[in-house]
Amino acid sequence: MQRFNGSKRLSLSLITGGISLILSLPTLAEPERKIIGNCEPESCETLWKILQSNFSEKTQSYQKDCLPPQLLGLSVNSNSDQEKVVYLSCWEAKVENGERPGLPLGILPLPGYEQQFGVKISSDDPKIQAILNRNSEKVERMSFECGTYGGDINILVSEDEKVTLQCYFQVGANLFDSNGDGVPDGMYGKGIGVDFTEDLKK
Repeated sequence: MQRFNGSKRLSLSLITGGISLILSLPTLAEPERKIIGNCEPESCETLWKILQSNFSEKTQSYQKDCLPPQLLGLSVNSNSDQEKVVYLSCWEAKVENGERPGLPLGILPLPGYEQQFGVKISSDDPKIQAILNRNSEKVERMSFECGTYGGDINILVSEDEKVTLQCYFQVGANLFDSNGDGVPDGMYGKGIGVDFTEDLKK
């Protein structure tokens, strides 16, 4: 059995007694994904392809959470000249009462701003900062992961001086787009607070 990506057909070849029988069956085409939002100066389709290349695991997760006919929304936001991010949302196909409801998916760095992305993690305590330095890979991973949720990081220290990083963020808020541009104009409710943690070695 051989797959031809160009024609998206399956070809099955059977050879019996010098006779070749070829059966071609059409494969199921993937639903077309519509992307909306504000991604200037790039198109949102181009930006999405770059994000897929740079962050394949994250973008695959977002795709699973936003299936057609839902619409994938991208919005570029500049917190400063040094920090630019892309907010990703999932919008319903239907507009209700003049507003399109949606849900937040996550946040990723705008291509070219990866080094500035993430939650800053540092301590004024030299002992704690030394532990952070010794666990630089874990700290960097936690900084990025927490940043994709728009969270804040608390440094928790136990009585025996065990250091734990806690990422705290909100989930469950419902977005709305009131002018049809695919960019959130507000949200209903603040959602609920959740967290995840990472223990560091002393």
